[in-house]
Amino acid sequence: MTSPGDAAPVRPPPSFSPGVPRVASKTRYPDQRRDSSPNLDSDLVDSRITSSPPQPPLSATAAELPIRSASPHARSIRSSTPRLTRSSLSSPTEGRLDGSDDIRSLIIRSFSPVVGVYASVDTDELVRQKGFKGGFWELIRPFGETVPGKIVVRDSVGASRSWEDYGVRFVDLGGQLQVPSDPPLTQLEEALERQLESPDDPLGGILRPKDFFNFPSTSPLYKSFLRQLLSVASPTPHETFRHPVASVIVISSRNTSPLETLRRLYADTSNGDRRLPEWVHPEYLRYYVLVHDEDRDDITESTKLYDQMKRHFGLHCHLLRLRSNQCIVTDDDSCQAPECEWLSPAERLSGQSEPLVDLDTDGLPYLFESDVTAIKAFVRELVAQSVIPYMESRVTIWNDQVASRRRGISGRFMSMSRRWAGFGSSSRSSLIGSSGGTSGNYDLTHGFYKPDVPEAVLRKMADYAFMLRDWKLSASTYELLRSDYANDKAWKYHAGVHEMCAVSTLLNPLSMPGKAKLDGVDQMIDTACYSYLTRCSDATLALRCLTMSMELLKSRGGSGIESAARWAMQAMGSGLVGSHGQALFCERISACYASRNAIHGVKWGSRHRKAGMWSVHAADRWLKLGKPSLASASLEEAERLYANTLDSNGAFPMSEMQAFVDNLRYAVKLEYLESRGLDARDEAVTADPLDAFETEEISEKLDKRQNRKSLIVNPMDSGGLNPGQGPRDDDNPANDDFERA
Repeated sequence: MTSPGDAAPVRPPPSFSPGVPRVASKTRYPDQRRDSSPNLDSDLVDSRITSSPPQPPLSATAAELPIRSASPHARSIRSSTPRLTRSSLSSPTEGRLDGSDDIRSLIIRSFSPVVGVYASVDTDELVRQKGFKGGFWELIRPFGETVPGKIVVRDSVGASRSWEDYGVRFVDLGGQLQVPSDPPLTQLEEALERQLESPDDPLGGILRPKDFFNFPSTSPLYKSFLRQLLSVASPTPHETFRHPVASVIVISSRNTSPLETLRRLYADTSNGDRRLPEWVHPEYLRYYVLVHDEDRDDITESTKLYDQMKRHFGLHCHLLRLRSNQCIVTDDDSCQAPECEWLSPAERLSGQSEPLVDLDTDGLPYLFESDVTAIKAFVRELVAQSVIPYMESRVTIWNDQVASRRRGISGRFMSMSRRWAGFGSSSRSSLIGSSGGTSGNYDLTHGFYKPDVPEAVLRKMADYAFMLRDWKLSASTYELLRSDYANDKAWKYHAGVHEMCAVSTLLNPLSMPGKAKLDGVDQMIDTACYSYLTRCSDATLALRCLTMSMELLKSRGGSGIESAARWAMQAMGSGLVGSHGQALFCERISACYASRNAIHGVKWGSRHRKAGMWSVHAADRWLKLGKPSLASASLEEAERLYANTLDSNGAFPMSEMQAFVDNLRYAVKLEYLESRGLDARDEAVTADPLDAFETEEISEKLDKRQNRKSLIVNPMDSGGLNPGQGPRDDDNPANDDFERA
């Protein structure tokens, strides 16, 4: 045994640092140019320094790169490529190594109830004094995305379940809607490009790893892409996810006529200039809030006013106590305001979502801890005691009065009689809708149903059940509406119910995961995409449908993985994503195939080679976009997936594949050097003499190699199964007197 002091010192791994001599290594293919060492020539670096301005040493930048080898047969050049490892963002629902549960939770949270905010002028002025330019809506918006504590929701059968990631979306009813100049998918691509080019954004730089057993988690860049894609949707007639479930009407203690102001704000949202479009149902929950100024007003007077509000407007009221003074970072009880997570690409590009704060706060908004506690308590009380019970009661009423008649025997009989016999089309039957023939409730001129007709009520009930996470009820209701929308030729409604029926089925943990069930889901996805693209020309909703289907099918596992990869390929083939989206989808297809493991007990059934191929494609696309760090991360993942395919020398069985990967790795290295300010042309020049030397050395070794004799005996060549006859010697064939004859 040796002590630590007597042991030989451990040599540091090779790096890009200058001054380390090159060592020529033998290559498998002599006609292929590739780097043989991860080191730069010292003379080459000296010439660069003398001919160019002083540059920071490359060893300082290379030391920051997390370099590791995924394959035991990996060559030295593989450790020379800069690596970008995936960072694992922890989540309460994250349970799998590849982040499937995290993506599933993200999709669920994207369909949250929408709560409108309409504040009086004095309330917005009070909040602007705190440093928020957008007023009261901008102050409370990030607090609604995740409600603190557990939220208990009851489903249609009365079973209760608690959720820790429930949230709502606050929208400004007092602001004017701005029509974007560019298509949403163009804005999404531009937002991704700007996010990668930002020097302060960690998604465009080197991320520190947080891997479990060297398995990569979902890319943070892809999570940002998916979050922005699901935030693009604006209020539309064919789905009610963006229609307000409730409206918060806010006044402050500075108001001289508070009760009259509340009535006026209510009238503005019902019949005034803040009225919603005619395809939005005007009946939704109103919630009244009184903001008390802790620094300038008397709490006794505010309490009396709050009691009057409860007598006039009911129990859906709240007293919110805030300080009007602006908080700065040097205050004792200051804390940074939470960042808004669900921002659309238009908001990220315009920068309107960033609050305007004073320069003393270094550009970051700060709040007093008392304000943060009060806002969190207000949001929780609003959601747990008003919004959730209101939605549950509406779903129960609509299910009993409308949906149950459609599902019963009498409803089915009236539908069949109306379709085939021509009778039963009385005014009473129009209240419950029909599954055959045209109902006449669809307005072909304007392209929507009125909000009080059965088709619109059932769609709203299904959306409410989906937001309450009762996916069994929502799936059955969506399925009930498919024939109605098809008969009325309401194609956008038709595509929407097929999309959400498939999503509800995949989200339901109790649904059958068999192949027959997945075939029906694939048919619904195909119908939805066809209607979105061909009949409605809506590429954004088609991409949303394909992306959610891909992720949910991947989380199902089994045969759903093949379907997930196929839908991702269709999104790429249809041109729904730009150049950055193409690279991200290549990574997701690779993740789909990588999650398919071999059958237990045998070595076949996995899709790791396909996963490695798509990782190589992703690296090629990232390199074309000028992102060598992301390309290196994809190459690293490809090496891990191809580990069982490489031979003992760490090379691919096919020379063409080996040449492509080596050239791609070499191009990634050169691109990385150029991004660091080093001239890569000298690197290419110095590689040629070494390649010639390596070629000559390998050819000499191949000339001295002797052919092995085959030990396999073919009975047909020996003339029979004679156990005494040995193998035939091809070098000294037997003399059979053929020439003499």
